[in-house]
Amino acid sequence: MKLLITFVAGLLFSTATFAQQTADPTQDPTALGNAFFKAMLDEDATTLGKLLASDFSIISFDGHKVDGDMLVQGVGGGFVVIETGVVSNAQTRQYNSDSAVMTGNWKVKGNIQGQALESDATFSVVSAKQGGSWKVVNVQFTPGR
Repeated sequence: MKLLITFVAGLLFSTATFAQQTADPTQDPTALGNAFFKAMLDEDATTLGKLLASDFSIISFDGHKVDGDMLVQGVGGGFVVIETGVVSNAQTRQYNSDSAVMTGNWKVKGNIQGQALESDATFSVVSAKQGGSWKVVNVQFTPGR
């Protein structure tokens, strides 16, 4: 009996894990924000490009504005390398049914164009529903002290 319970529990856990991995992040603004950070960590420019709105912009750690194409090229070309990145204290507020803001902290270590990056940054990820799917329209980072 114990073996059966252990087997069923293992099956449920693996099913839940698989369901989380295959869920479409463009159907939920929180999942979309998490997928953005995962794509950055995985240096997955293809996924990153699918998550961003056509008019996406990011306000980087140094206050510069970068458009989506530049970010995707930077990640895909190895100019933006995230070695470690942990999101914490994330909260998402949804407005009406077509806009959301996710805020939190991102402890990140890596480099941008060869310059070391290590920060406990505060972030905001603004998402909007476009054509039935959630897209990231803006990200802003404020470096910690």
